[in-house]
Amino acid sequence: MSKQDLLSKHNLTESHIARLGYDPTELPRELENYYICSSKSEIEEMLHAIGAENRDDLYAHLSPDILFSKAPNIGDKLSYGHLQEHLEDVAAKNNTYPCFIGDGLKWNSVHPIVPFVCNLRGLTTAYTPYQPERSQGTLHTLWIYSSCLSMLTGFEAINASFYERSTALYEAFNTAARINKKNVMLVSSGIYPGDLEVLRTLALETKNEIIEVPLSSDTGLLDMEALTKLIEREDVSALAFPQINSLGLLEDVHEINNLVKKNGKQSIAIIDPATLAKDGLCPPSDWGDQGADMLVGEGQHLAIGRNFGGPGLGIFGVRYNEENKSSIRSTAGRYIGKAKDEKGQDCLVIVLSTREQHIRREKATSNICS
Repeated sequence: MSKQDLLSKHNLTESHIARLGYDPTELPRELENYYICSSKSEIEEMLHAIGAENRDDLYAHLSPDILFSKAPNIGDKLSYGHLQEHLEDVAAKNNTYPCFIGDGLKWNSVHPIVPFVCNLRGLTTAYTPYQPERSQGTLHTLWIYSSCLSMLTGFEAINASFYERSTALYEAFNTAARINKKNVMLVSSGIYPGDLEVLRTLALETKNEIIEVPLSSDTGLLDMEALTKLIEREDVSALAFPQINSLGLLEDVHEINNLVKKNGKQSIAIIDPATLAKDGLCPPSDWGDQGADMLVGEGQHLAIGRNFGGPGLGIFGVRYNEENKSSIRSTAGRYIGKAKDEKGQDCLVIVLSTREQHIRREKATSNICS
């Protein structure tokens, strides 16, 4: 079918394509009614392998009275062009204003290369690499991401991302609890208030206890006297503290980190990767004499706008070197690494996947992906 016939069939015009920013006629399966990764021949091959003639045979074991005789009444399907127009009409109802509240998600400009990369469907279509051998494009994206974050932070192991900063922070606390076998978590009062609210919510009905370390009323920085008293408690596992607090002030991360490490607790650094890249702030691997043990942060503003609060990008990292090769096992992680396939060719794999229920089941370190 010619391009013009395709456009006509799906109610598309050159104007539609110009507004989309990509040409759907040039993308495999983009104009199919249903986005199914397997081709018709592959589906037939799979049916043949299990002795089924068609897809209806897959449900032959079910009683006919519980099967749908027709599709649910969810309205008529829209053509590609009409669906685009509908979404544009919905989006046009948004009424956005400049925000001067501060804190929370950053409002950064989006680099022109981002839309280009997002249109490389081999890198962006897979939701999550549960079958990594079939998701090399996704793994490649995550490999580049983790490598860049590793360069910025000095951390050897960067997780393939959580939902956003607050849940990543709670997972860091859980990691510290597993490492130190203690369940009292200290957190600076200078973190984003919304993150603190999430921490308290997730800690409800668990053994974890969240204790705030106050800021000094004189300086607006972490109250070191209060921290010194709290960090000496036997039941404390970790302290989480930001490099730039919610008042916009730079904490003395070297003094804080040394105090935490001196008392044998886990140090959790809350960072902004953009400030490491552009403002020249000290990476968490160099905080104090030994560096932080874990890092968390929000990465949404590295590539996309706030979009009414999301989607977020929870950054998480942990040290993995000659001195510390065991902490990574306690993280809720999905880490990407290089390997060789059965033909000896270079490939990417998930080298560690401790959080995944489909692999570890009840031994999974987290249920965050459910």
